[in-house]
Amino acid sequence: MKKKLRYKPLYKKFVQLRQNVQNRKKIYNFKKQKWQKLLKYLLKLNKSKRKIRMYDHSIYYKPKFTFYLNNKFRFNLQTKKRFNIFYGNFTERYLKNNVEKVLKTKKSFNYFSNINSCFIEIFESRIDTILYRAHFALSIRNARQLISHGQVCINHKKIKNSSHTVNKGDFININFKSHNLISRYLSNSKCWPIPPKYLLINYKTYQIILLSDINYTNIIFHFPFWLNINSLIKYYNR
Repeated sequence: MKKKLRYKPLYKKFVQLRQNVQNRKKIYNFKKQKWQKLLKYLLKLNKSKRKIRMYDHSIYYKPKFTFYLNNKFRFNLQTKKRFNIFYGNFTERYLKNNVEKVLKTKKSFNYFSNINSCFIEIFESRIDTILYRAHFALSIRNARQLISHGQVCINHKKIKNSSHTVNKGDFININFKSHNLISRYLSNSKCWPIPPKYLLINYKTYQIILLSDINYTNIIFHFPFWLNINSLIKYYNR
């Protein structure tokens, strides 16, 4: 018999990573003693509950510990976990397929300047990520629930595939039955960080138009953690 995996709450993963990976405000309301060390670290990092620290991915990041043996493994493992939690827990096969797709373009791109951006742009062009960036959902998991229940349309066609790629000029709208839910999400998110420039969003009619091709330079400040994309590509290219 196949052994059932024990469900692990999302917030417990934040304790291991010592970061509020999805910018959840709810975590600041936890009062149990086991959360105190993490909360003190987050408040010291952000200096207030309202301020959210964003990381510049265009500069080099140097971790506190040196890259030796288990420390290097730990750094790569934490990077992989942060990426998976932020984008909604993909399978190993899905991530490897996307790395292979990006590396096929290696001959036509400069590896150091464009491979990383191409990898991130694949995930940023997904419909669930775009809904999250527009603050129509509190997390990518919320966005996938909207999509699976048939509440999202692209070019007036209902979709139920959260991995659907949105292209330049596509028109996204939300079923009127879910407008009250979206307005509640918007009131909780406070629309921070600001949505990327390539999205034209109407917050009255809950519609989105993708104005231009998704560019990595427009979203490098939209992560609440520093993401070592190069180590991710190496890990899934083994």
